[in-house]
Amino acid sequence: MVQNNFLNEVLEEPQVLDRIYQSYIVQENPALELAAGVIRRSTPVLFAGMCTSEYACYPVSSLLSQAGVGNFVYDASEYLHYHSNNPSGNTCLVLVSQSGKSAEIVHLVNKLKGKVPIIGILNDGTSYLAQHADISLPIFAGPQLACGSKTNLSTMAVLMLLGYASLEKPLSEAGCQIEQLIDQIVNFFHEWESRLTIAVDFLENAPYTVFLGRGPGLATAMFTYCVFREVPKIVCEGMGAAAFRHGLREMLRPEHRAVIFDPGGKTSPLLVNLALDILAIGTPVLLITNQDTRLPDHPTSSLVVRTPLQVESWAPILDVVPGQLMSMMLAQRKGFEPGKLLICSNVTAVE
Repeated sequence: MVQNNFLNEVLEEPQVLDRIYQSYIVQENPALELAAGVIRRSTPVLFAGMCTSEYACYPVSSLLSQAGVGNFVYDASEYLHYHSNNPSGNTCLVLVSQSGKSAEIVHLVNKLKGKVPIIGILNDGTSYLAQHADISLPIFAGPQLACGSKTNLSTMAVLMLLGYASLEKPLSEAGCQIEQLIDQIVNFFHEWESRLTIAVDFLENAPYTVFLGRGPGLATAMFTYCVFREVPKIVCEGMGAAAFRHGLREMLRPEHRAVIFDPGGKTSPLLVNLALDILAIGTPVLLITNQDTRLPDHPTSSLVVRTPLQVESWAPILDVVPGQLMSMMLAQRKGFEPGKLLICSNVTAVE
């Protein structure tokens, strides 16, 4: 392994997914079945987390919604202070926290313990959430020494397994998806630097970058904007591609960059049309997609990065990887140690 905690943890992601596969698919996991049973009895299902823990809920939320299961995803602090006073007796709360001890999560557990069933999705089995949730589902990421890498990917994978179990879909199907993702990520790591250097050149020195997605792909956009803020520490934001059309593109300039994630699915034509519209106003676009999409052939205004073909709901687990690697390369060019926080900390103990 190379001597960089961030890159080491990105390169460890196939092993993390294999640990999840072994712990939830190969072996029987009573906690997963118990949690799935709680969700089947609950209306609505509430997911809450902070920042990337919130974004990790988007794919499973879409999966459940399309199957008719009512659910909502909340910023945990917003839910704590503005939405949690009188939870329905049929509600269950899925709290997502990689550390299991973020301030908002601790406060929510203290407020709602015993009032609604609490399912904890967490990495630290000794954490406050692990000790006080009614059911705990670990993400098996292992110790985290750098920000923004393997815990994001593993949180999405465990939440998707919970979704499959809740819908009584065969876990073997989810297991096949995880096995495929492992192979795809391993293959993507082959010559990744030469593959992504042109994309890093394309993004470098932009004073502002926006990351856009829809549906499950919104999780990828939000994860990637977070990692670009934390690792190379650039000015950027992530948002839904539909919301971006509502006036926000007014501020785009030729020196800016737009990154659009298109994992296929029902909104793929809308995402491609948005890419073309942004190009038409003179702002360069990077499209990250597993579709056979072409943009106008101009090396300084449009670029397409191909990812392996994957179904839309599972694609974010794969699609976060290029952004992680590009953020690392940008950080190195700017003289930052990738994954090292200079102001913040991995655990936010104060609201």
